Amino acid sequence: MSEFSVEGAELKKLLKLSRAAPISFAYCPGSKVETDLFGLHRRKPAAVMAKSLRASGDGSKVAFGTAQMDGKVVSLQCEKAMPALAKKVKKFLKLNKLSKNIRILDMDGNVTEEDIEDLPDDPDDDDIAATAAPTEAEQPAVATPDPAPAAEPAAVPSDTDDTGDALKQLAARAKALQPRITAVPSPTGDKLRQAFATAVVHLKEGKLDAAGKTLDTLDQVLARLSGTGDASAAAAPAADAEAAQKPKGDPATLKKLQEAAAQLAPKVKALPAGEHSADLTKQLREVIGHIRDGAVDPALAGLRAIQQGLKAAPAEPEGTAPDADPLTIWNAAKEATDGAISALQSKIRQIPDPDLERIAEMGLNGITQGNQTALMKHLMEFRQVDAAGRPKAAAALQAQCKEYRAFLADSELITLCEQNPFGVTVDLRTQLGKALDEIDRAAAAVAA
Repeated sequence: MSEFSVEGAELKKLLKLSRAAPISFAYCPGSKVETDLFGLHRRKPAAVMAKSLRASGDGSKVAFGTAQMDGKVVSLQCEKAMPALAKKVKKFLKLNKLSKNIRILDMDGNVTEEDIEDLPDDPDDDDIAATAAPTEAEQPAVATPDPAPAAEPAAVPSDTDDTGDALKQLAARAKALQPRITAVPSPTGDKLRQAFATAVVHLKEGKLDAAGKTLDTLDQVLARLSGTGDASAAAAPAADAEAAQKPKGDPATLKKLQEAAAQLAPKVKALPAGEHSADLTKQLREVIGHIRDGAVDPALAGLRAIQQGLKAAPAEPEGTAPDADPLTIWNAAKEATDGAISALQSKIRQIPDPDLERIAEMGLNGITQGNQTALMKHLMEFRQVDAAGRPKAAAALQAQCKEYRAFLADSELITLCEQNPFGVTVDLRTQLGKALDEIDRAAAAVAA
């Protein structure tokens, strides 16, 4: 067994530590779940652990990246992944008496797979004191972010009679801040998560003044990152909590939002590379996440912001116009449908039906009978081929578009996805069909 492989109590301890900040993970499935190897470490590079696990295990595949636990969900952001990773890791954790849901992310933070179900409440998930943040002796020496000078934070009540109430108030603030801090990308996010871990330690030790000041600092830094003032930052936790309690959007509204995102995606991707393009791309990903979560108001606000951003985009120099890149068109359409497919996968994993299991395991790639793989091959060839070979590549791409379009029209699996009984809005034929039409036109212009 690898020196990095953990199980039982040690596995549970390290996962608790990941609540404060992501830690490295590596996973090597064996011939059966009992021989799986799962490595976690706060300092070792994930790739180093992966090499050790592969050498020690009886399996040839390995996944690695960073792991972070939030409540009942363990998120694995993968530098390298593998098919059905969420299902495999969930079985391994269950073997170790850890009942957790699993979410798989790519390096851009996009959800690629998840195994989510209703799980019984764990007292550790509801108690901020149980976040198992590293002690001051264990914690890396990372300085708390130094915000711009601000008004002296209000003193936390320290009278003996008020200590209990003050602790509850600070714990509630910390719990409201945690998802916002988790969402901040590295490297800034890593520093914020370390500072948050310090605040949790102060709470556990009863150092309420120190905890309150650290939480105030985090509020101010988050305010600067989001471009709001201190007053907005102070109100943000309450606003987040209120938004979380709002009902989910109805399927018809979410479908319209999904279509609007799909229409904006090619326009965003066609922008010249630069800060403006990167900002709008990030906003589009956030909108798709809101749609996947059923959050109508944030999704609508995000779409409006993207529309305004497109209007304010730098103009192209006269006499030039961006080419319609077929690969960009397809990636945008697929990205717009990924959220719906992911939501559907999480609903059907527990149903013993071969067709549904295929959707749950492989997503869009698993139900397109090779069309998805073939289309990506032709799209890459069309992008990379030289000028002399471009007409031939364009003709091949048009032929594959025709095959994919015919498949979409007749596939019972596509119908099963779109007419699913779970209330998940999935619109593959419309969105992918439009993208195929645009790709066909772009290829035809070259083949002519």
